[in-house]
Amino acid sequence: MWTVREQTVWAMRDALAAALTRGADTGRSTALLLISVSEAGERPGSGERPGSGERPGSGERPGSGERPGSGERPGSGERPGSERRVSNQGRRVEDGFGAVVRRCVLGTDPVGRIGDRYAAVLADIRSVDHAEAVARRIAAAAPARIGIAVAAPGEYQAEELLDRAATALRQAEEQAAGRAAWVCYEPGMAAGSPLAEQLRRAVAEGQLRLLYQPIVALPDGALAGAEALVRWAHPERGLLEPDAFVPLAERIGVIGELGRWVLHEASTQAARWQKRMPALQLNVNVSPRQLDDEGFAGQVLGILERTGFFPGNLVLEVTEGAVIGEPASVAQLAVLSNAGIRIALDDFGTGYSSLRYLARLPVDVLKLDRGFVAELDGTSRGGAVAQAVLRLGQILHLDTVAEGVESEAQARELTLLGCHKAQGYFYARPLPPSDLERWLPVDDLSRYEAEIWGPEV
Repeated sequence: MWTVREQTVWAMRDALAAALTRGADTGRSTALLLISVSEAGERPGSGERPGSGERPGSGERPGSGERPGSGERPGSGERPGSERRVSNQGRRVEDGFGAVVRRCVLGTDPVGRIGDRYAAVLADIRSVDHAEAVARRIAAAAPARIGIAVAAPGEYQAEELLDRAATALRQAEEQAAGRAAWVCYEPGMAAGSPLAEQLRRAVAEGQLRLLYQPIVALPDGALAGAEALVRWAHPERGLLEPDAFVPLAERIGVIGELGRWVLHEASTQAARWQKRMPALQLNVNVSPRQLDDEGFAGQVLGILERTGFFPGNLVLEVTEGAVIGEPASVAQLAVLSNAGIRIALDDFGTGYSSLRYLARLPVDVLKLDRGFVAELDGTSRGGAVAQAVLRLGQILHLDTVAEGVESEAQARELTLLGCHKAQGYFYARPLPPSDLERWLPVDDLSRYEAEIWGPEV
């Protein structure tokens, strides 16, 4: 654990290296946030204005051959060296913008300076959503620009992650006003990836596809719903998974268009399926960036009205980081919840959340993260986290869905633990619409149902 909260440049680099090493051992990712803030965002007493001088990556990059602080420190007139001076610098950061950053991260995550930028190291995270949640809180507190780089376990050394965060920060600083204040690093970003222009045309040119993964009831495995999962049928690269293009869509500002297309296509398809299975639920994922659009709730309700899909059968999946400590996002979800739409917390238990928020959120479903499902081994220790999450769902009267179920033994243990529903390769991989239709009940509508739905067209 980190015992010194505000770190000097070299201490921050050491902290980053230690977090990467630990992530390689634990199988968790590590994120680095590089932050620049305008003069208006620097609080009195900070001693110097961050953002002056060169940006990371231009000229001397953070962590390059020359040790930071070997010359004059901006605004200080002296070189750091003694414990007293390190401590004073820490207090100056704490008194200024560093205090803002400190309030936005977990207590054990290091915050300090790397070059002329603020930095935060987020250890043991599950996904980039968690890093974005921290960036969103920082940006809400001050006029900051943030570059995010995430390393999977054992993926990068500290210097490589620094370079990537600096590249992302440059992109964030160059974005137009009104755009998101943070950017996540992606391969090819520095050179300007042609994939971005291709993605901008993908919706208009009909290159997106939807697959549907069955969600089944426990213990009998009967179909309860389906999660819509988008794929990009790239003309040269073949069928791309969401991880290959959704972060890019968020960065270049087309995630709203992509998300609207997914909801429209999925609800149109599901409305047809409901004629054979009126209780069928449709799960659709929502990006945190979509919730940043103040018109999001109205867009969702408008799409459902046009497609004729019943709001009570729609489940919108959001991550913890998208809603915890985000009043504007929660307000939009509350509007949708009041319209009958159900809200699910995806990958529950992996984010930067606090359980005290959960009872106040407009949430109806907890989705147990696949990582906890994978730990199920028939022992009390292996099922401890899953049991805790499922018990929490029972106490709060929430529906529970386990993700990533890959064996009969896991399904059986989840049933014994009280889980309501499950999805995973044990039941089915994501399917094209024609294959999912084989899961639906035979088309033998009663006369009453036929009068409700009318003739199929």
